[in-house]
Amino acid sequence: MSKLNLVRTHQGSPEIRQSRLMRDWMDDTYNKHAYRCLPLSMANVNGWEILLPCDVVVKWDGGNTVPTLVSGEEHNNRMVANCNKIGMVDFQLGWAFNTDEGHHTWITGSPNYFVEGAVPLSVVIPSDWWPDEVQMAWKLTEPGKEVVFPAGMPFAFFSVFDTNLMPAIECSVENLWDKPGLIESRVKYNDAKMQKMQDAPWTWMNGIRTGLDEQGNKIGPRYEGSVKLDVPEVPEVSWETQYTQEVSW
Repeated sequence: MSKLNLVRTHQGSPEIRQSRLMRDWMDDTYNKHAYRCLPLSMANVNGWEILLPCDVVVKWDGGNTVPTLVSGEEHNNRMVANCNKIGMVDFQLGWAFNTDEGHHTWITGSPNYFVEGAVPLSVVIPSDWWPDEVQMAWKLTEPGKEVVFPAGMPFAFFSVFDTNLMPAIECSVENLWDKPGLIESRVKYNDAKMQKMQDAPWTWMNGIRTGLDEQGNKIGPRYEGSVKLDVPEVPEVSWETQYTQEVSW
């Protein structure tokens, strides 16, 4: 079992929880149709998110200019966001990450979560030795527009990975046309899929979810539910502790 040690860098560090399944745009699809796509839903929950404690509004005039932080710079006397880079806004994580040797932390935007007028940047932190907090940066994309980052949104998403895994992977190349059996099976599956869409619109074959082909034969494992990640229990900091630390600083 691998260990992730989360270090609060101040008493008001924002909430961390497993990344949410729900997305507003997915809710808005017909009959919440987007949630039937298992690979999409799996990506949504495979990591942790950090929640924004207040609304942050930023405006960028374009070009080589630094954006203006319209509102939301601080929350409870703690810095939340700042603008000191061309076309970007930085958010304070309020956390540092410590992982086991050979494990790093990937920090990015929450999968399939969108903010109009901004895109998240991604970083990899060598958290098995680097002790400091980093910032979460978003690149602004629409000059002249006030971009709103609403309170409660996942302004950062992170996951942990084994640094030995990717370098150890050996790639190979095959041709689909050299696999007539596979071609035949996929043609049958896709034909059944098209027929199902005609007979029962807005339904799915659920092949990835069930691990079954169009005839009900088992071709893979059945997927049961969503992955459950450990969520840190964050103890409250007493007033006396906060006061003592504030004075000592």
